[in-house]
Amino acid sequence: MPTVRTLSLERKVAIGVAALAVSSWAIGARTRFVGRRRRTAEFSTMPRVDGGVVEVDYRRSPDAEFGVIFCNGLGFPHEQWAWVREHLPESAACVGYNRPGHGLSSPLPEATLEEQFQIVDELRKYYLDGLPVVLVGHSLGGYLAAAYAESRGDAGLSHVVMIDPTVIADLQAIVGKLPHAWARQHLLLESVWAATGLNALRPIGAFHGLYPGEVSSSITEYHALPRTWITAYREYLTASTYPPVERLTVPLHVVTALKGTKAAKHRASQEQLLELSDRSWHHLYEEANHIGILAEQTHAKELAELIVPGSWI
Repeated sequence: MPTVRTLSLERKVAIGVAALAVSSWAIGARTRFVGRRRRTAEFSTMPRVDGGVVEVDYRRSPDAEFGVIFCNGLGFPHEQWAWVREHLPESAACVGYNRPGHGLSSPLPEATLEEQFQIVDELRKYYLDGLPVVLVGHSLGGYLAAAYAESRGDAGLSHVVMIDPTVIADLQAIVGKLPHAWARQHLLLESVWAATGLNALRPIGAFHGLYPGEVSSSITEYHALPRTWITAYREYLTASTYPPVERLTVPLHVVTALKGTKAAKHRASQEQLLELSDRSWHHLYEEANHIGILAEQTHAKELAELIVPGSWI
């Protein structure tokens, strides 16, 4: 009678893990391929004098009355502004862009703060020439929007909207401590998950399903790129060397998301930013978290109202 051989439990587990690894790698590779094709087809690029390009998503009607430049949060593409843009009037000329090394934008590993400002200068000249400009930023992008406004004064600027912004003084205070080490480790792990394809199987849940399907897919494809997280890691380290913003000559809106935070501490930290401008307002969102404040349509509609010049006076 023939002998029936059965696989040991260890071998079954090993085969299962190997199959999962191969399938996740294949799914990740396909997600990255589809994402690159989609991004190349849907978005344009602005040429730069150094031969590089900046990925841009923009609209401008002939009757545009003001311009808006969106500065992304750490590790997110310009698609995160989809709902906010949706609720802005046609009179708003909108420019979303990806910083160097993100999406189709050429890498610039040692990008200084002034080089980030120069990109915004070029975007204004290329797409918004002649229009008053509103600077809107989320997370690290909130800091960059305010820092740019400080560096350029009120030259053609309307106001700044900082959405749950990074407070540089707070970031610098944790350098060398456990939260700083954990943030660095998290970004490096995300690059590993992306390389193995696991990011494609595990989209970032804080926003997934809140955006329209195509936008959600595009963000997932963006996060499936290891370069996204490696660049974000470099940006995070560089941000700890940035100088705090000291003074703005234009109006300022600070929007704070309290859900999922130590609310009193987070609120107090963000309230300090109101001192940057003589004309400042604080908007508290107790039911919004750091990412969902842009991804949830109800919040995005209210944020759009803060962007339109004069609508909040």
